[in-house]
Amino acid sequence: MKNNILVHVPHSSLYIPEEYAKTALISWQELEAENLFMCDTGIIDLIPEALKENAVVFPYSRMFCDVERFRDGTEPMEAWGMGYIYTKDSLGREMFRPTTEHVAEVSRIYDEHHERLNRKVKEILETYGSCRIIDLHSYSDEAVDRLFGYRGCPDVCIGVEPDYYDANLVDGILSICRGLGLTTAIDYPYKGALVPNAYYGKPNPGITSIMLEINKRVLE
Repeated sequence: MKNNILVHVPHSSLYIPEEYAKTALISWQELEAENLFMCDTGIIDLIPEALKENAVVFPYSRMFCDVERFRDGTEPMEAWGMGYIYTKDSLGREMFRPTTEHVAEVSRIYDEHHERLNRKVKEILETYGSCRIIDLHSYSDEAVDRLFGYRGCPDVCIGVEPDYYDANLVDGILSICRGLGLTTAIDYPYKGALVPNAYYGKPNPGITSIMLEINKRVLE
């Protein structure tokens, strides 16, 4: 382990188990298009070699399980049918009707991912005394317009969590973006930052976190 930075990548995979994909209520072509539309494409290639050892990458598509949604009934995106298990696509069409068996399977996969994330944070804390989390995503103007009606979005969005704020990391990223001529915004169009569930809401000065959302137009 070369440093105290953990990179979390929850939405880069396109993998939907075949048996589950067969239950989709939209066509295969529509499911494939939605998967590509919602996937954080191109983001894995941005992870520097020095940080790959500490990267926690979720191997399933968010169409199957979204590990960045709460599953305790408090998730706002449930209103769009996009909780930790999606029932609707970004156009509001019914996409899946999860069975009891599927809910149990996805809940297990969800928990295993967060346990892995918690273990990695603990390992970094024990080694360095601190852990700096970068929650890495990409997004498109079309997606945030379609879902939320947001316009005029930046090249790079930095989401922050006040109790786990890393001023040096935020300032460093803003400086890099200025040097590259990229526009930036704090908490727009996405806000907040991932804090592993074992530490969320608990005083832990050793953990800081930011969310980094790269507009797909920059990656094209």
